[in-house]
Amino acid sequence: MKYIAIIALAVSLAACGSPAANNSARNTSAANAAPSPSVVPEFQAKAETVTIDTRDGVKLVGSFYKPQKPNSPALLLLHEWTANRHVYDEFAERMNKAGYAVLSIDGRGFGESNKKADGSEVKVDLNKGIDPKLLLSDANSAVEFLDKQENVDANKIGIVGASYGSSVAIMYAADHPKIAAVVLLSPGVNYFNNLPTVPAIKKYGDRPVLLVAAEDDKDSAADVRKLKEASAGENAEVVVYGDGGHGTAIFAHKDADNNAAHPLADLMQKFLDKALKATEASK
Repeated sequence: MKYIAIIALAVSLAACGSPAANNSARNTSAANAAPSPSVVPEFQAKAETVTIDTRDGVKLVGSFYKPQKPNSPALLLLHEWTANRHVYDEFAERMNKAGYAVLSIDGRGFGESNKKADGSEVKVDLNKGIDPKLLLSDANSAVEFLDKQENVDANKIGIVGASYGSSVAIMYAADHPKIAAVVLLSPGVNYFNNLPTVPAIKKYGDRPVLLVAAEDDKDSAADVRKLKEASAGENAEVVVYGDGGHGTAIFAHKDADNNAAHPLADLMQKFLDKALKATEASK
């Protein structure tokens, strides 16, 4: 009788399944369950890696954040010397979420922009000099890329440049009236002795320009004031922080408590929204 009772108990347990087995089944089911269709994920900016051909055969590599709506403003982001396009990743995502098309590029010889169409290597060497015409041509290729993108308003393009990239930004914009706004981070009046920006900012006229530097970057702090004096219009804004470093380093500057000391991204977005979205706000 005891033997029969033991068999019956075993059969009963097998039919019910062990607690561990039941938990495993439930966990597997939960892991494979589809997300609730009522939950809409927040928009996440995703960059598309693009290649832009220059007139002399260099393959410029960039990160392009597509606009979500028709007639969107657009930004071209130019980095400082020895850096690459990824110094702008956080700002680019922010501005894309705010309604902008954004293109950040590796300058020729930096990042992934190191090859020509024939496979030859592209190098930059200050000792051998750098041709401003090539830099301006690269900027033009990037702007032309933006012009052709779906949902981009070609009359609402702004350029952000850092260090020598700011020189390229203002020099290019000076000769292209369709550029609606420029932000210059740690600009110089004549980087490498062949990127003069004083004549450029005079020619740029009264279009909006934001000049930013930090006092601990003495040359740039002095130069933003010189450029402000040289500007031909009333739409030149200057912000000089007490410290923060050079170029895009100002984005990441922290105070003694490791908090963001300068809301640079807030400053830039407010300026760019006013310059490039003013027509939208008035509707």
